Order: sequence, then structure tokens, then C-alpha cells
Amino acid sequence: MLESPGSFSDWPILEKEMLRQDPDLCSVRTLLPAHAASTGGTTGIPIKLRRSLSSVVFEQAILDHLVHRFSGLDLKTARVAVLRGDAFKDPGDTKPPFWQEKTGNFRLVASSFHLNGSTISAFIAAFRKFQPDLLWVYPSSLEAFVRLGDDGLKDHPIKSLKLVLSSSEVLSADVSREATEKLNVPVLDFYGQSERVSASYSVAGNEHYFLPAYGRVELLPVEDSDASGLYEIIGTSYWNAAQPLVRFRTGDLARLPGGMSVEEIEAVTLGILPFLGVEGRQSEYVLSPEGSRLIGMNHIPRGVPDIAQMQIIQTEAARVEIQVVPLPSFGEESRKIILANARQKIPSSVDIEIKTVDAVTRTKSGKTPLVMRLVD
Repeated sequence: MLESPGSFSDWPILEKEMLRQDPDLCSVRTLLPAHAASTGGTTGIPIKLRRSLSSVVFEQAILDHLVHRFSGLDLKTARVAVLRGDAFKDPGDTKPPFWQEKTGNFRLVASSFHLNGSTISAFIAAFRKFQPDLLWVYPSSLEAFVRLGDDGLKDHPIKSLKLVLSSSEVLSADVSREATEKLNVPVLDFYGQSERVSASYSVAGNEHYFLPAYGRVELLPVEDSDASGLYEIIGTSYWNAAQPLVRFRTGDLARLPGGMSVEEIEAVTLGILPFLGVEGRQSEYVLSPEGSRLIGMNHIPRGVPDIAQMQIIQTEAARVEIQVVPLPSFGEESRKIILANARQKIPSSVDIEIKTVDAVTRTKSGKTPLVMRLVD
């Protein structure tokens, strides 16, 4: 019989690969049946999971609390428009409707797979007609919606809207602030994982706070500078009795202000002090021809004017394709900025091609990874 480590710090860090290879790892038999779940596989390692009833209930309670705190809405009775990963229509079908009313007509579920420059007006009109209290989105869908719908949203605002709830992908501070301004409501960004080991939130792209009652957070340093530092998030679940994960390596990166003391970093993990935001994942890298992992790809879209979305696809060992969904004013100046940003992270040994596309590539779950590698 294996003995548990004597103290918390003695526990080994639990890797995603270990869970993928052994789906029953850390599983515990519970009195009430556990709920089957899985990760979306955007990190390249889809994992089968089990969740206890208390875990499911607590997750919902957290969302209910945050939504009510920042909007006064009750999620049980609010009218919700959803723009996430739902797919109920052939992506090639370009005729509206691209949405369905559900839950007694209190929920309008729209297809992000059909959201592009030619359909944005139809989406805005449908949301205005539905009169939602809350817009629940993937960050990538929100980015496309507010940028493609710029003029339409200014001319015909969604007056009933009180809050945008973003989750399941990384939301940049720029997109959050832009959406807050154009939709004229707060944008609540909720960060978590399918493994349910840690959570944080921010409003309007400002300070982020971990939720200490959700799970125990550790921050392992990855990259440091005077201005800020990157830390990998290690989480331990408090509520999932069916599969309690201890010191699970999420692969997600948090950015903290530079020069923080050990005590201040601990205060961040406890939700006492804020941090700058979740930057992305360790898996969002481009491989150099020599096999090195080139990180920091999320810096490439920053400060680029006149684009709705961007995706970086490594098609060969020495070739990267930067796909851009352009706005009407996109031109040579934007291309120059993209290339300059990219060259700060990607060496000249890798060819870079900038291509304009109607829409970026989505996974089966509707998510849009910033980086997609077609090479090992």
C-alpha cells in the first residue's frame, strides 16, 4: 500500500500526460455517481475526467455569484445569448438563421462557425431582436463579433445587454476593453480549466484575482524581467471528490508584476493581491528548425490595427503562416507591424507568410487556438 507524502510540498507535480495515459488515475469511488467529462484537447492532450456532484454544483455557484456581483443578474432567470462552440448547422450553409432558441426561449444559441464579415449584420440583428441580458462567449468569438460588427454595434446597440461573460479561452486585455467600450457593459472574464483545479476572474481587462476557495494555487517561475514575470499555474482541486487532483500542472501561464517578493506572490495565489492576467499556454509555441520552442506568440497580434482575428500556423519546420481576418482598412502598414512583431519572436531561419482569410480555423469544440502546429 502506497503512503501519502508527509507534507503538501512533498507531493510530486501531476502532469497532463499521466492523466491521459491512465484516465482512472486519482479516481475515487463516491456515494453519488460521478459525472464523466473531458478536456477539449486544444493542448494536444485530450484527457478523460470524472467530476463529483459537489464539484459541478460549486462551479455553477461561482459563476452565479460573479454574474450577480457584477451585473445584478440571476443566471436562472436571465435571457442569455450564447456565442461559443455550438455547432448545429453545416459550416458551408451561408443562409441564416445561424442560431436557435432554447430553454423556453430564454436562451439564444448562435454558431460561431458561421460568424464572419458577410454574416455579422444578421448576428447583430438577431441578438437585438432576442434582447439578451447576458452574452456568454468564447473570447475568440467575442473578438470577431465586436471587431467585425464595429459600425453595426455603434448604430444599433444591444440596449438590453447588462453583462458579457467570457470563458474557456484566453481573453486579451485589449479585446476585453474594446468589447466593454463597444457594447457599453462590463466584460467578466472567468478563467478555469476542465480539470477544475484553479480559477480567477477579471472585469473589463483590468486586475485579475484568483479565487482561493476554488482550489489551491502555486506559481512556478518561467520567465522574469524587471517589468513583469511569467509563472506556470499549478492547481489542487478542493471540490472534486471523484477525482481529486493534487499539484496538477495546468500548462497555463500567469503574468505578474516584476520584482514581487515571495510573500507578495503567495498573496496573489490567495486572491489578496491581483495579477496582470493569464497569458496563454506553454503549448502555444512555434518550433525552430533546430527544435527549440519559441514562446510568446501572443505578443504578435498586439498593437496591430485593422484586424479582426489572427492565427499562427506552422506548416513546415522552417515556415509559418500568419492568417489574418482583415477589417476593410487593413493594408500594407498592418502587414509591416505583424511582420515586425513576429520577427521579435521568430528567427529569420523561419519563413513567414501573411495571408488574409475569411475566418480562422476552429477545433471541433469551436475554439480557435492562437498557434496550430502541423509539424512535430
